[in-house]
Amino acid sequence: MPSYVSLPANLEAEKVVLGAMMISSIAADTALGSLREEDFSAADERNRFIFRACAELHDQHKPIDPQTVIDMLVNLKLEKAAGGNNYIYELINGVINPDNIDLYIEMVHEQSVLRQLLLAMADIQEEYAKGVSDIGQFINDSNDRIALIAQKRTVQGMKAAGEVARKVADDFQQQRADSKGLTGITSGYREIDKLTHGWQKGDMIVVAARPSMGKTALGMNFAYNAAYMGKKPVAFFSLEMSAELIMKRLISARSSVNNDSIQTGIFGAHDRVKIAKAIDEISKAKLYIDDTPNSTLGDIVAKAKKLKNREPELGLVVIDYLGRIRQGGKVESRQQEVSYISGELKTLARNLQVPVIVLCQLNRGVEKSDTKIPQLSDLRESGSIEQDADLVLLLHRPDYYSTMGQRSFRKKNQQNGEEQPQQPQMSEEEKAKTGDMSAMDIYVGKNRNGKTGKVTLQFQKAYSRFDDPSPAYLEKQAALQAKYLADLDED
Repeated sequence: MPSYVSLPANLEAEKVVLGAMMISSIAADTALGSLREEDFSAADERNRFIFRACAELHDQHKPIDPQTVIDMLVNLKLEKAAGGNNYIYELINGVINPDNIDLYIEMVHEQSVLRQLLLAMADIQEEYAKGVSDIGQFINDSNDRIALIAQKRTVQGMKAAGEVARKVADDFQQQRADSKGLTGITSGYREIDKLTHGWQKGDMIVVAARPSMGKTALGMNFAYNAAYMGKKPVAFFSLEMSAELIMKRLISARSSVNNDSIQTGIFGAHDRVKIAKAIDEISKAKLYIDDTPNSTLGDIVAKAKKLKNREPELGLVVIDYLGRIRQGGKVESRQQEVSYISGELKTLARNLQVPVIVLCQLNRGVEKSDTKIPQLSDLRESGSIEQDADLVLLLHRPDYYSTMGQRSFRKKNQQNGEEQPQQPQMSEEEKAKTGDMSAMDIYVGKNRNGKTGKVTLQFQKAYSRFDDPSPAYLEKQAALQAKYLADLDED
């Protein structure tokens, strides 16, 4: 471990801070609100002792000046160790303007963080020398420790309203909405972009649904649209499916060749041309896929930061899905683990200034309701997900429940064994022509910076593809739903 003498320090800045504190009460309050005793280097412990005396005076609501500091050092039996009266007056004489204390506080703090970083790295080396049983966990713990220190780097004070207003004005100039009203990364879908104005920097977006509803396919489409249409680098973390399987689904979506055909490799010459064209299109997008199974939170955070360093214009991170992420190490409960993971993913979005889309499952409670329409309360495992999220999209496919013999909308109890009406189903021929079309209702259950509402997309299940619906399609869906409800009322 490095000695204290060899560790970095700015002793002159420390002296200016201490001198200013004994001259100006404002400077004293500023320094005591930003620094701690350990922020002063042990290379000259006199500075630590004097700061301790100032802190004691502050805690006792006593004025801080040269004489009160000297008296406190006497009470603490630190007068000689702190350099005596001569050193106190040396500090005062070294101050030119106490109003500049913010600059010197920043200097002291920067050196303190650098010392902490070097000491942590030395500790990590010592731990490694003693032996490591789980290398992955050791790397994650070390990364978390260093990241925690790095977060301390900036000493931030209160911001004046005028300063914030000017910053917002600059943002208006740089992030002026385009002709489609977008200020963020496009979702690729007209009505979603109308509600959200695009995925916004620093936002955590939750996309939630019951299993087999199509959330992975939608997440994949969001990722590709941001990469190809938005022309931004995108990271897709798949904790459940291999990169090859994700790519096959994406090829199906872009080529409109049936998933089954692509999985088996059995297709004709015409489909082969469409697939080649789709592969050429996909190859032009900066889409990065990580398919490491059972990834820990530390793995995801580290890889996202690494990609951000490599691709400064990183536009979106998509994670499929939250239920597969583990914190690493021992946890008291899954609920607490999910709360921690949710909070850290929100922090990741803010630190990288990149929107992060997290796919997650809804609990079974949604299937107990008459309508099967999901609510925010149906988010699985932790209420922290709803709290941390800036935007929550809840997915619902009426035909999914109808196909499984369940009711999508309100139902009456069966009497005397009478059959209840089901929503009309497509024939096999119609499914082949339309790609097994399904209506996907997306409920924007929370939107911290905008409106909530409902959006409907066309989901071609055979191609894992989503599209904006035509007005005619929406009218047809509305008519089918109205007929279905009318049949129920006639029962």
